[in-house]
Amino acid sequence: MIKSELSPIYKWTGGKRKEIKVFSEYYPDFVKESKDFKFVEPFFGGGAVYWSLMANVNIINDIDKELINFLRVFKNDINSIKSIVDELSLKISEITKLEKDKKLTIVEAKTKRGEYYYEWRNKDRNNGLDLLSDEERACRFFIVNQLAFNGMRRFNSRGEFNIPYGNYKSFNLNVSKGHNDLLNNTEIYNKSYKDVMLENDTENTFIFLDPPYTREFKEYSHGNDFGNDKQIELCETFKSMRFAKVMIVINKDEFTTELYKDYIKHTYDLKYSTNIKNRYDNSVQHIIVCNY
Repeated sequence: MIKSELSPIYKWTGGKRKEIKVFSEYYPDFVKESKDFKFVEPFFGGGAVYWSLMANVNIINDIDKELINFLRVFKNDINSIKSIVDELSLKISEITKLEKDKKLTIVEAKTKRGEYYYEWRNKDRNNGLDLLSDEERACRFFIVNQLAFNGMRRFNSRGEFNIPYGNYKSFNLNVSKGHNDLLNNTEIYNKSYKDVMLENDTENTFIFLDPPYTREFKEYSHGNDFGNDKQIELCETFKSMRFAKVMIVINKDEFTTELYKDYIKHTYDLKYSTNIKNRYDNSVQHIIVCNY
């Protein structure tokens, strides 16, 4: 089993960090035996598998422009993010100390911490993101990610982030030299998952896919609806791969079981910790799908 070596930098609902111990048993042999291979993740999200494998060559991609901007800024100039994040982190901690010392009530402290959160969250109102530099957008992504309820990402019909404050009393940007070193060996893209797959159908390549699940709602993806037609396209692309070793981890239902019936290696159970307004069934089965 592959042991995780680096932790993800930010929160990600539906991230695979806790599940790696299950599906890593089905990694290709060359992944288990060495880091001398190319790793490709077209639906990057939280990137738990990427951070755990630490391959020598990496290609990561996601359709989320703010996530990709954060990763690019983090790679090229981490200090531009860290200085702003550290300043806000200190302010949040100072409020929490006042609360602990009974100089602020619980409600007052929550309100003051929340004001900082909503100031950053609401910068996307009225096309406000267009006025921010890439560095400021990267800071916003991380701050909102750390302070939003359960680190969730959800948008309203106007494309505005609408998750409330999670009443977190502290947060930090915890990174190591290993994070920077790995990103320096990584190409980062914001384009079609299909293009990324087809461009990297090469020998000694491991492509890991954690696509949107069939039970997810459009409002969680801000216009990036991944309906059944996209699921079929993904399956067809998966089946067309000739050289790369490809693994998909996705929820099990009648639709996905039929799509991948000849490629399912294992089924396992998972219980989600987040269940807002019953939008998700707390427990779900996953299938591990491989073309090898």
